Amino acid sequence: MLKSIFLVAALLVVVQATILLPKPQPVEPCSTCNLYLRGYTWALEDCTCRVFQNACLLGEENARRKKAGKTPLVIVSEKVCRSFIPKKCLIGLPVVAKFPKPAPCGCNGKPGNLVNQQFKNLCALKKYSSENSKPYISYTIGIC
Repeated sequence: MLKSIFLVAALLVVVQATILLPKPQPVEPCSTCNLYLRGYTWALEDCTCRVFQNACLLGEENARRKKAGKTPLVIVSEKVCRSFIPKKCLIGLPVVAKFPKPAPCGCNGKPGNLVNQQFKNLCALKKYSSENSKPYISYTIGIC
């Protein structure tokens, strides 16, 4: 009898919490740049190749790094950058990255969608992004 009362009370708490708690809203990258304007810019990020969607996004990332006390990005050519793509990736936490998908018309700069893609770790994301010339806008650690 006591177990039944406890079970009903626990169930009521869960139901009330589900109703009262607001649904989490997806977090979109905070940027003043056009995420869909394609003008790929290649840079070295801590001696690893990274491709950016455009120079504006690279500038924003550089400003974030400077504010965090990190080393600045070094702009290089695509050919030089590709020589800094990691050959192998060791273990790490899984990440989910947001990739800009162009508008159906294929128009450069016209808003499209952001597509989530999961990777085994950050190194694998950077390797994929650089090898396939597919810049990511942001990433989060964890699985979706």
